[in-house]
Amino acid sequence: MVNRNTKLSFLVAFCLLTLQSLFATNFYCDPVNGKTTNDGSKEKPWKTLQSVFENGKKFIIGDNLYLLTGNHGHVQIVGENEKYINIIGVESHRAVVNSIVFGTEILGASRWTLKNITFDNALNNNTILINPNSSKIRLLENNFLSNKNTTTAIELKGSQCKIENNIISAYKKGINISGEKNQIRNNRIDFFSQYGVEISGSSNLLEYNIIKESIAINEETNIGIFCHSNEITGTIMRGNTILNFTKPNRKHIGLLHGIYGTDLKISSSIFENNLVISNGTKGIYLKGELNNLKIVNNTVVNPYFGLYFNKEEKINSSIAIQLIGENESSNLIIKNNLANNILFDNIKGIADHNLTLPVSVHAFDDCFKNWALFDFSLNNYSIALNTGTSDMAPKLDATLNKRTLGNFVNIGAFEFTKIDEGNEQLTIIAEQSDRQLHAKGKGDWDGQTQIRIGGVGEGIDGSGVFPFKLPNIPKGKKVISANFKVHLTQVDNQPQGGIDLYGLPPKTDFWVTEDMYYQGTFGQDISARPIQNNFIDSDSFTGEINTSPTAKNGLKDYLNTIITSKTDSQNFLFLRMNPNANNVTDFNRWNFASANSKENRPSLEITIGYPEFNQETAQKIEKIKNTIASAPNLLSNGDLNFYFLGFHPDDLIQLKLFNLSGQQVYEHRLKPSDLHKNTLRTKNLKLATGKYILESTTESETKKQILFVW
Repeated sequence: MVNRNTKLSFLVAFCLLTLQSLFATNFYCDPVNGKTTNDGSKEKPWKTLQSVFENGKKFIIGDNLYLLTGNHGHVQIVGENEKYINIIGVESHRAVVNSIVFGTEILGASRWTLKNITFDNALNNNTILINPNSSKIRLLENNFLSNKNTTTAIELKGSQCKIENNIISAYKKGINISGEKNQIRNNRIDFFSQYGVEISGSSNLLEYNIIKESIAINEETNIGIFCHSNEITGTIMRGNTILNFTKPNRKHIGLLHGIYGTDLKISSSIFENNLVISNGTKGIYLKGELNNLKIVNNTVVNPYFGLYFNKEEKINSSIAIQLIGENESSNLIIKNNLANNILFDNIKGIADHNLTLPVSVHAFDDCFKNWALFDFSLNNYSIALNTGTSDMAPKLDATLNKRTLGNFVNIGAFEFTKIDEGNEQLTIIAEQSDRQLHAKGKGDWDGQTQIRIGGVGEGIDGSGVFPFKLPNIPKGKKVISANFKVHLTQVDNQPQGGIDLYGLPPKTDFWVTEDMYYQGTFGQDISARPIQNNFIDSDSFTGEINTSPTAKNGLKDYLNTIITSKTDSQNFLFLRMNPNANNVTDFNRWNFASANSKENRPSLEITIGYPEFNQETAQKIEKIKNTIASAPNLLSNGDLNFYFLGFHPDDLIQLKLFNLSGQQVYEHRLKPSDLHKNTLRTKNLKLATGKYILESTTESETKKQILFVW
C-alpha cells in the first residue's frame, strides 16, 4: 500500500519536471558573431559548442541548443539527463564540429541528441567516441567527413544509443560497435577503406543501412560488416545493403566481403533481408561456434561479369553464403536465400527453399528486374518468384514492403515483385515454318497453305509437324489444361487407318527437319511422346478438330515436362501428326489448314496457373490490387524506385512524398500504361537520408505508407 508521503513525493517530482519543461529554453551558438560571455539567446549567442561545455553551461529538460554556421571545435560532453537535450544544426547553415567525446573515465553522458551537424577535421582516431559509461546518445541526420588522420567515424562503446540517418564518407572504418543494445539504422556509409561496420558487442540492431563504394587502399580485401571473435549474442542484421562499387572505371577497386567473421562465437542472432552485391566468394561468411541462428531471405550475388580485381586471375566468381561450424554448432535455420552459392559444413539445423544462381548474364536477366541498374528485385518470370516458404520468413522485405504480397513468398530479399496469381488463358499459333514431311526423306517447301497427311502423292506418304514457341511461364505456375486444335479442310478418297498425335523434343529453333518423320504403329516411336491414337480417323468430319479429354491430359503432361526440363536455349516445341498405317494408298489423304493459311491456323490453347488453386479444396486466391512498392535507388543517392502492382493500366495515380516534418518534397501524376515494366525511377530528386511518408491517391482511395531513402 502506498502511503501519503510517497504519493506526495511523486506529486512534487511530477510538478518539478513539468515546471522544468515549461521553462525549457532555446540556446544558440555562433562561431562567427557569438561570445562566450553572452547569454546564449538568439540575439546574443554563445560562441562555439566547445566553449559552452568548457565553461560548464547547464541545461534543463527540454533545452535545445542550435548551432549556426562555423567551426564549433572539439567537444567533450558529460552529464546524465532525465530527458533528451538536443543539439541541432540550424537548417540552411553549415555547423561544423571537429570531434565529440561523450563521457570520461569517471563521468558519464546520457540522453543527448545531435542532429544535422557536419563532422569534419577531427584530430583523433575517432570523430565521435561514446564511452562505456555513456548511454542513450542519439546521432541523427549528420554528415561525417574524414581526413587522413581519422580512422573511425563513430566509436560506440556505450549502450542503448541510436545512430540513424547519417552519412559517413571516406573513413577507414564507419562505425565500431563494442557496446550493447544499440540501434544502427538507415545510415549510408560510403568510400570506406577497411570496414563499413565493425561489431563485437551483443544485442545490437543493424538494419536498413547501405554500405557502398569500398576503396581498396589500406587492405587487400575490405569488409562490409565485420564480426569480431568476441562472444556475440542477440544481434539482428536486417535489410542492410552492401555494394562494392557502382562504376567499373572508378579508381581503387578491390575485393569486398559482405558480412564476415572467423573464430566466432555467435548465438541467438538473425541475418535476414540483407543484399550483398560484390565480387569474391564471401558474401555472408560465418565460421566458428554458430548456434541458434536464423539466416533467411538474403540475396547475395556477383554482377561484375568479366572484371579483374587487383590482378586476381579469377573472374565471375560465385559469391556465397557460407557457414562453417566448429565444436557444437546447431539449430541453424537457413531458408529462402538467393545466392550464387550456398555452402554448409559441420552444422546442424534446417535448410530448405534456398536457391543458387549461376554467375552469368543470361541467368541474371532471367531472374532480376534490372540488375544492370543494381535493381535486384525479381522480374515476372524469375525462378525465385513465389517459390519460398512462409515458415520463418520476415514480415517485411528489405525495403519495408509487406511480406507476403498475395499467396506466396519470394526467395531472396525482395518481396514486391508479384504477378496475377489466378489462371491465365493463352492461345499460341503454330509457327509458319510448319511443314509436310515425306516418307522418302523429303518435305514440301515451307510456306504451303495446307498440309497433307496420308498418301500424299504417287508412292509417297506424308506427315505434318507444327512448331510452337514456348510461352514464358512464371516459376511455380504450370499448365492446368491444354488443347491442340487443327482445321480439317478436305478428305481425298478414303485413306486407310488414322492420324496419331505426338509431342517431339524441344529445339532452339523453329525449323522442321526430315528426321522428325514417322509413320506406323502408335507408341512405337521411342524418340517422341505419344499423345492421342487416332486423333483423326476415317469417320472424322471436316472442320475444327480438338484433342480428346484423355489426350488433353497427356498434352498437358507433355507441356509441363518440356517447360520444367527445358534449357535456356530450348524455346520451341513440336507436335507431329502422322499416319498410323503403312503404305497408305496414293492420293488418299487428309488436308489441313497450315500456319500459312489466312484462317483456321493450327493452335495450342493452354491454361496456366498454380496447381494449389486448381484443386477441389483449393483456398480462395488473394488478389493483389492497387499496391505500390518502393525501394531506394542504389545507383543514385536520394532517388527512389516505385513499382506498381495490380493497377488498371489507365488508372490515374497521384503520388505525394512527405518528410517526417510534414513537408512535401515530391509530387507526380501518372498512369501505369505510361511506365516501362510498371516501374517509375525518379531522377535527381536528391532527398536527404531518412524515412518518408508516401501518399498515393486514385479515384477510389488514398493510401499512406512509410519508405526510406539513402
